[in-house]
Amino acid sequence: MTLQDEITAFFADYVAAFARRDPDALSELWEPVGLFPSPGGNFAIPRQAFRDHCLTLMEFYRQQGVVRVVGQLLSASELFQNVAEARMAYRMLGEGDDLIAEWEHVYVLRRSDRWRVSLTIADGEMAAWKARGAEL
Repeated sequence: MTLQDEITAFFADYVAAFARRDPDALSELWEPVGLFPSPGGNFAIPRQAFRDHCLTLMEFYRQQGVVRVVGQLLSASELFQNVAEARMAYRMLGEGDDLIAEWEHVYVLRRSDRWRVSLTIADGEMAAWKARGAEL
């Protein structure tokens, strides 16, 4: 399996966990502590706190009218052995597949027993929601 295939499969699991609103499955796809660089300052979240954050995020999406999340892997490249960078495009769709919001997200993943997210840069998502007047 190529790196591209592995990362595509990883994000298929990631988007599926969001689709079924499964914060446990989603948080297991992250390292024990995930890093979040952001325009307002960098922070880290331990897995259990990230799981709770996922519940909040899933409820936020529901309140915005999101009924379907579509994710597409735009690129993946190996940075070091068992470390990869991935760029995803997300589209949040409402009833009738109406576009609610879209953005790109950058991730750094590390492979141990499987690929897991170590770091994400979510500036695009924050900007997309802010443009709609719905800040996270």
